[in-house]
Amino acid sequence: MRSRDKALPLFSAAARLKRALLLFLPALVFVIALTAPGGEHAFRAGPLAEVSAGQVPQYVHAANKTLHLYSSPYASWRYPGAVVVRLFYPTSLLASSTCGAVAASSVGGRPGAYPVDVTIPPGFQGDCWVNFTHPSGWRDAVLLRVRLIDWYPGAGERAVIVLNGTGWQFVQVGHDGTLYVWERPAARSPVAGCVFVFNGSVLLAEAQPYSEVVPGVMPPVTAPSGAGAVRYGAFLSLAGASTLYIYRAPCAVLGRLNVSGPPPLAAEIGALIPTPAGPVFDAPRVEKSVVYRSELRVINYSEAAARTYRLYAYTYSTPVGLWGAVLRHHFTLTALLTTRVSLFRPGGEPERAGDAWVYHAGNVSYWVYGPRPHYVCEPPCGVPAGWQDPVYVVADPTGQWRGWPQILAIRGEVLKPWRP
Repeated sequence: MRSRDKALPLFSAAARLKRALLLFLPALVFVIALTAPGGEHAFRAGPLAEVSAGQVPQYVHAANKTLHLYSSPYASWRYPGAVVVRLFYPTSLLASSTCGAVAASSVGGRPGAYPVDVTIPPGFQGDCWVNFTHPSGWRDAVLLRVRLIDWYPGAGERAVIVLNGTGWQFVQVGHDGTLYVWERPAARSPVAGCVFVFNGSVLLAEAQPYSEVVPGVMPPVTAPSGAGAVRYGAFLSLAGASTLYIYRAPCAVLGRLNVSGPPPLAAEIGALIPTPAGPVFDAPRVEKSVVYRSELRVINYSEAAARTYRLYAYTYSTPVGLWGAVLRHHFTLTALLTTRVSLFRPGGEPERAGDAWVYHAGNVSYWVYGPRPHYVCEPPCGVPAGWQDPVYVVADPTGQWRGWPQILAIRGEVLKPWRP
């Protein structure tokens, strides 16, 4: 009995140690799981995460964990996915930057790659750190070195166009690079886009579709429509030689200007033709009329018919006090003679002004580019036949317009990366 009594203290000590271990070991595992970077993966070897440069445009130089970026005076410059965080454990990182370049405050969740967008505020220049941290003490960072340049953000190319002229000009560029001035094809641009920068400002722009209304004609018979190839356009005011920049970038969403419709096309159009009752002026009669509204203009497209020709025309109003028109005449083959032809005659006789014609009717000056808009035949001459060249009209009630500008130079520029 005594030997058994002596064994009891030993048994009680072992029991107490067992009970202590049963309580301590789960608590130890919980504490390790709580404080470890990857929870149940705490005993795995390797880094928590990896931070590196992501997919960057061709104009960004990336070296190790340093990105050489640009900023713009016009708007924030966004670099989608410029930084990539690769997580090796199911956790999240805290993200921050010293210049407000990162919008996300937390990155991660499951193991995998997480692209992080970088946005450089307008006008910023200098060094900016993008920091990633974890409560466990892990940290990493990417250095952004930013240079401020006079360039529209996000565009890799631009056209540089030097124009010389006076007054308001309406400039468009088509997807094929054709450069139009007041609807008239004037040159070829190496870059087409919807962002126009002039005198340090981004101009209000429009995106207006055009389509071929009569196929198979050269030059093509095109007019504004509800669908088709888009032309981008903007108004700028010239006072001598100035530079316009066109960027390959989407239109800014700026809404539409409140512009009233164009006035009626009040002009003598047609030819004097013989009839059994005597000479009659063959004026057109409107058969179709459609109105389109762009962000900057109201456009009225019409088709009209006469005995000897068909007329395809559109007029458009503008927010700058001018309005314009484009006319195409298609005369049928005929042996008729005439003494007077008017492709466009608002009144009086046209005067030559460089490569254009000018009418002065009332308080409005009509600038006309194209074939002679009005002429008299003595002796009689034949009525025109076939398609006539386009007639481009700019109507100026202000008395300040001085005609289409000269295009002095056009070149393309590509934004290249910079490095120290």
